[in-house]
Amino acid sequence: MTNEKDARGVDLDIKDAVEGHQRFRQQFEQDRSFYQSLATKTQKPRLLWIGCADSRVVPATITGSDPGELFEIRNIANVVPPAHADDDSVGAAIEYGVGHLGIDDIVVCGHTGCGGIAALLEPIPPDSEAHLGRWVEFTKPAHQLIDAARVPEEERLTATIKAHVQFQIDNLMTYPIVREGVAAGRLNVHGWIYDMEQGTLSAYDPQSGEWRGLLELAGA
Repeated sequence: MTNEKDARGVDLDIKDAVEGHQRFRQQFEQDRSFYQSLATKTQKPRLLWIGCADSRVVPATITGSDPGELFEIRNIANVVPPAHADDDSVGAAIEYGVGHLGIDDIVVCGHTGCGGIAALLEPIPPDSEAHLGRWVEFTKPAHQLIDAARVPEEERLTATIKAHVQFQIDNLMTYPIVREGVAAGRLNVHGWIYDMEQGTLSAYDPQSGEWRGLLELAGA
């Protein structure tokens, strides 16, 4: 990948970001009262969204959310390390979102074609990508389950992505603040999959053990 520059030697990627910020500033001035209210009031997001860092999967766009509505954790393959894994980044965000912001819904959202899930299928060079190699080990339980089920090759990646979301929900329950909140009925945990080609969300239905269209489940 080359670092493209214009005739004046300006980095085109940074130029795009600057121009995008200029457009945002115009929008900011138009909606100044809204943005000032965000800055002066305590945030009150309606969802804790745990999703993939993939640049094509934008939670606010998918859910039509405004600034202030989503508290996001995004990483490679939407991983929730178990509480005993000592991952302070994800664990701290979970505890802060639930314990300090009062969030009562957590969504773990995977997506079709996830490169983070597929990464474990290929050798990862330990000298240059050690962090990535250790991180995608968290996806191994899903891979092992789908391998044991002898899922056809053409269906394997999507099946693994779905299984991985279910494993992450299990991992969420290892956090006392989540487990106790669910048991008390003040916290709900949801597993979703975003289909990038169709632009649709599917949700895991624990009652049937099946994945169903989110709009269907919601009765929309």
